[in-house]
Amino acid sequence: MENNHFKKLKGRPENAGIPPILYKYRDWEDEYHKRILTHNEIYFAPPSHFEDELDCRVPIRYDLLSDNEIYDIYYKSSKKSHPNYTRNQRRQYAREWCKKGLLRNKEHLKSTDDEFFKKFNNNVGVLSLTAKSNNIDMWNNYSNCGKGFCIGFNTTLMLNELPNAFGSGMEVSYYDELPIIKFTYSIERGYFLQVYSKLKKYEYEKEYRLTKLGINSRQLSVPSEMFSHIIIGENMPGESKNEIITLATKFKNVTLYTATFDNDKVEIVPLQ
Repeated sequence: MENNHFKKLKGRPENAGIPPILYKYRDWEDEYHKRILTHNEIYFAPPSHFEDELDCRVPIRYDLLSDNEIYDIYYKSSKKSHPNYTRNQRRQYAREWCKKGLLRNKEHLKSTDDEFFKKFNNNVGVLSLTAKSNNIDMWNNYSNCGKGFCIGFNTTLMLNELPNAFGSGMEVSYYDELPIIKFTYSIERGYFLQVYSKLKKYEYEKEYRLTKLGINSRQLSVPSEMFSHIIIGENMPGESKNEIITLATKFKNVTLYTATFDNDKVEIVPLQ
């Protein structure tokens, strides 16, 4: 049986709890990062690009399936593959597939998982944002130790004016141990546990994700009015600062700020 969860998920759940402004930390020395200002471009990353190898790749727990659950899986499968079967034929179909033991076969399950996550990776795009612009760890890790910059997006406008650009938006949940995902979970439940679950060691990121399912292009051009803040790290070289200040003139609603650093504290102040 093919696992088509990423194909079947439909609809767009409410983006409840998304703050009106969310931030993206960038490194001006990275040519791709520059495109957020030079081309108004945001990027929906594939899960394989994430630092944590289990991010969006929480193992599916086939081992927790009972014999009765496996029987029910095949019985329901027969309704799709053989819609004209009688009840007795469905029962026979389910019994025969149970005997094959595929959902107990580790080699088969590994192959199934590898294929599923390959397709999942190719079809899911994630825009990682954060609620905090004054996070010293984020400035160090994602903005070149304060030599980079941080963009504030008007997420209310983004979600209202670009409804087809995003599939869902939600705050990431952090766990000591990643949640269990059973094969019997609904498509929606499995998807959101995969995409919005991370280990607690990443909790400092205070991450929110805007995601896209069935993605055609990972790049998206965002109208200028959806940019609300440009924050320049105080360690950025003067020439780079001037480039950003010049680029900022094309954005209608942007306010320029500087992030100043004092040990582990960050203060966001208007650019002088």
